[in-house]
Amino acid sequence: MAKKVKKIADITELEKIIKRSNKKPVFIFKHDDKLQDSEDAYQEYINFIEDTEDDIVFTVIYVREEVEVSEAVEELLEVTHDVPQLILVMDEEVVWDDIKDNINFDNLIEVINEFIMV
Repeated sequence: MAKKVKKIADITELEKIIKRSNKKPVFIFKHDDKLQDSEDAYQEYINFIEDTEDDIVFTVIYVREEVEVSEAVEELLEVTHDVPQLILVMDEEVVWDDIKDNINFDNLIEVINEFIMV
């Protein structure tokens, strides 16, 4: 079952996605498709999405295209900016975030087991 990754293109959408985390866990991936590290991490994210059966919202922000949205993530979620960066939001709070090589299939399985499968 293929799942869609929702592209967040404006701050209003970002705010709605954060509110939605009250009902479902939300992953926000900050991506720069011009960086190889980001492309590699994004592929791991996509592979994970295709393999998971969990009821989770998967999103992506293209940081070069959506600078204001990327900056709003820092402000609204109180995280330090990095790319690639993957953030897990639950109940409008960041419960986990990581960067670069740490965004891989095995680590994402561990994150699911630790934060979502309780």
